[in-house]
Amino acid sequence: MDILFISPYLPSETSGHAGAQLIFRNIVSLAKNHQITLAAFIDSGENHMIESLTNHGINVHAIFYPRNQKSLISKLSSGIRNIRLMVNSISGKEPFYFAKYKSIKMADLVSKLISESKFDFVQVEYNVMHHYTKQIGDIPNVVVFHDVSSKVYERGKAFGNKSNKMFFDMTKILEPSIANKFDAVVTLTVEDHDYLKNLGCESPIHVIPPQVTIPAIRSTEKNPKAICFVGSFNREPNIQAVQILIDELFPQLLDKIQLNIIGKDLPNYLVNKIKGIQGINYLGFIDDVDGFLASQMMMVAPIQIGSGLKMKIPHALACGTVVITTPVGAEGIGLEESDGLWIADSNETMVDIINNNIDELDLMIKQGLSGRNAVKEKFSENNIIPKFEILYSEILQA
Repeated sequence: MDILFISPYLPSETSGHAGAQLIFRNIVSLAKNHQITLAAFIDSGENHMIESLTNHGINVHAIFYPRNQKSLISKLSSGIRNIRLMVNSISGKEPFYFAKYKSIKMADLVSKLISESKFDFVQVEYNVMHHYTKQIGDIPNVVVFHDVSSKVYERGKAFGNKSNKMFFDMTKILEPSIANKFDAVVTLTVEDHDYLKNLGCESPIHVIPPQVTIPAIRSTEKNPKAICFVGSFNREPNIQAVQILIDELFPQLLDKIQLNIIGKDLPNYLVNKIKGIQGINYLGFIDDVDGFLASQMMMVAPIQIGSGLKMKIPHALACGTVVITTPVGAEGIGLEESDGLWIADSNETMVDIINNNIDELDLMIKQGLSGRNAVKEKFSENNIIPKFEILYSEILQA
């Protein structure tokens, strides 16, 4: 089968974006038996990632799109370039996060690729890439909702964030209309399936979880006092989780416990706050995330807002480290305490689990290994890729 993928991110196992890692695993697996062409936006400094795709026989076409600019000049340039989109967002036409991916260059690229090749199928990654359905035309297609933005904003507005309320009012109308443009929709969790259907999605919705890579772990030795949180801090759910960790959870933990936080772009006000708290370390970006996770007694993820499947949870389990999270953080994972996943419905419960188990080294190692095996079985290539291939066949035969 000849399949065109359209993605807002360049897929890569080394990307700092979990969605880009997920897409990479899927298209590399599919490329074993299918011809894959990719049209994606690419950020500065990502060109070296293309080779890992072409080495698997994937035909890559990229449109430059700078993100998360650091320099003042770059930020000003980005602001000027996107001013119309920001005005439209404020006025309630379309959230900026969706509108910014509408690109004439990408539309032209998709049109060119489709005119030059006879694709059997088109897979659009992320709801924000819905802008290119006109170019796709009558080719059988599916859109993957890696998360449901309305659900994120609805949960966010419950915490009093006015911008979340505004975006929820927009996306609760926009997202079902996006979904209904496509022959079928894929969500990563049953919870997102049900939420999107209740919003008014009439296209068939299929639940296909992500693949999770099982890293080679050289040692199961644990730092007996260490707990951690891992995240990319350009996302509100991760920032809020860190705030809960340092303000509400850590003050109630045993004095000997050390909290390590890793990930890019933690806001300066939180970095400075952490510097004044003994026992909390912000380590920023680190190269060997797998080794770091494997060395920790627990990962604690007090996630209160968000949607989709939080990849940090099965990632930590795959590294042999138990996870304590909320019902929101556990959505779509389907594992339990015997698999190394504790689900706590309150801060008090989370604190009790940490304090009562921080000295149980043998138990943490045992349950961490159980979690690793459970993730390996549930989120393997052999389980995930056939689900996509069956879906493609169903749509082509419809």
